[in-house]
Amino acid sequence: MPEPQDQFVASTASEAVEVLEDHLLFPGGYLLPLSARGTGVPGMADRPWSRFSADVFYPNLPVMYSLSMRREPPDVLRGSLRARRTLFEGFMMALAEKTGRRPSMAERSADHAMDAAESELTFGKPAFKIALMSALFVERNRFEEAEAARRVIESNLRARGLTAQRLFYIAERALHHFQPGGKLFPGLDEPTLFLEETLPLLPAPSRQVMPVEDSVWIGTHARDGRDIHFSFTKGLDPAVPPPPHATTLILGEPGAGKTSLLRWIMLQRLLQGRTVISIDPEGENNKLCEAVGGRVVPAGIPEDTETCLIHPLQGENPAELLLAVRFLIASLAGESVLSPGVQAALHEAVKRRWDRKPGAMSIAEFVETLGTINVPEAAMPLALLRPFMRGGLFEGFFDRPKALLSPHFPAGQWWNFDLSSLREENRAIVHSVLAWFLYHAVTVGKQPMDIFIDEGWRLLRSGPFTDLLDELGRRARKRGVGVTLITHLPADLMKNPTSLSLASTAFIGRLGPDEAFAFYRSLGVPESEARKNAEITSRLPPRVFLAAPSAGRGALFPVLVSIPPTWIQFWKQLGATGVAR
Repeated sequence: MPEPQDQFVASTASEAVEVLEDHLLFPGGYLLPLSARGTGVPGMADRPWSRFSADVFYPNLPVMYSLSMRREPPDVLRGSLRARRTLFEGFMMALAEKTGRRPSMAERSADHAMDAAESELTFGKPAFKIALMSALFVERNRFEEAEAARRVIESNLRARGLTAQRLFYIAERALHHFQPGGKLFPGLDEPTLFLEETLPLLPAPSRQVMPVEDSVWIGTHARDGRDIHFSFTKGLDPAVPPPPHATTLILGEPGAGKTSLLRWIMLQRLLQGRTVISIDPEGENNKLCEAVGGRVVPAGIPEDTETCLIHPLQGENPAELLLAVRFLIASLAGESVLSPGVQAALHEAVKRRWDRKPGAMSIAEFVETLGTINVPEAAMPLALLRPFMRGGLFEGFFDRPKALLSPHFPAGQWWNFDLSSLREENRAIVHSVLAWFLYHAVTVGKQPMDIFIDEGWRLLRSGPFTDLLDELGRRARKRGVGVTLITHLPADLMKNPTSLSLASTAFIGRLGPDEAFAFYRSLGVPESEARKNAEITSRLPPRVFLAAPSAGRGALFPVLVSIPPTWIQFWKQLGATGVAR
């Protein structure tokens, strides 16, 4: 007659489970069990269990970890140790008498350990029998990845003097152990440990972090299995003080899953009714943007002859208008042209125009006013602006009756700036226009929105965008704006330390060890910790990111980005590139 416990296990075990040689096959994936066994006496200093901790069983994959503990009766355990010690010493004495062989240092150490353990038990020190088991669980298409992770765990166990147990031909014991109501002690190697040896085997405690109103779901904690939510206003944990800035970094080499994570966050924010602005250097999001009712803005002159790209000369007072004029001139010819004489001419032209007619003005109106300034320094800005005024060859950039871009966006809409068709001769102008536009959208429009800059390394090498990132970082949070920068070249971020210091959260995908180490060091992380983080970062699988509060200055933890298969299929149908597999 089977025991009631066995009946319960049999009734709850899934009939769809297939028991293979050293793992279990479920309809949703594979379960790869693993345990460990070791030798030695409780309390022995060099015992393999003294060099072991729960972290060994935690790769960057979903894992089940079970530790069962049962306190042993001290009298029974003490008697067992005494008998074992008596037998051991008698054997060593007989060996010395017959052969003259003296006990080795290892044998003497074991004898002293048994003596010390017996004494500890006599004084009431608690000892526990433990059953330790772990199991990796992955989808069916990730079996090789899980098998490689299990081999890494086995090598780490061997390095600590332990023997890995794969449960060959008895893999069902893992199922009976992990099932609710299963056997706590499945009959594997069950060592006896003192309390101080048991504590490192306990996994670090975790808690469920509840999402706030504006949170997006990123995925699951790769170790704890809990849901990970992210908020531009509250960060990764609403229970701690909010992040000082709203700048987020997504880093990783090609294939790490940056683009998928970007889309995952963007679409959730869009569903929350937020205005989303994305800068897309490759045009990868055009079809997705149009499919959800967004608007794609090409990089260049609009086809409508009555519409230009932007009206750059905007300002609520003469000082702002002068700043806009100086920014436009510097964008067209570089800051070196803004000599004191040129700046004085621009100042006088803006002052005259504002006295006569306050408010925004067109390029043609400013050229007309600048032409009345009778100084030689006015000739250079006049020559620069004439091609861009109404009737010029490049009027479509700045000087037509209607403008495609305005600082005032409708709420709940996605605007994707496609820079894939950008011509080299217009690159500096378009970058400057976008930088000025985003600055005005944040400072003038003052409307809550989220700005996503993909392939940020391209724009970080542009002077206007480097300065823009600093300005957005300072102003964004106060105006309810979230800024996300994605790049696979963190070296470009290191050249701009101000922007890095403003980053509140970073999601760091797989990077080369040297590159990752240099990045962490640039954040001010101590060398030993930076080297450890870099080693972890270099081994991250696709779609796993290290979530770093305060851009690496907080405790890092791995996050498995979990995107619903329906969404991924939708992206593939649209022909979107960079889709996670």
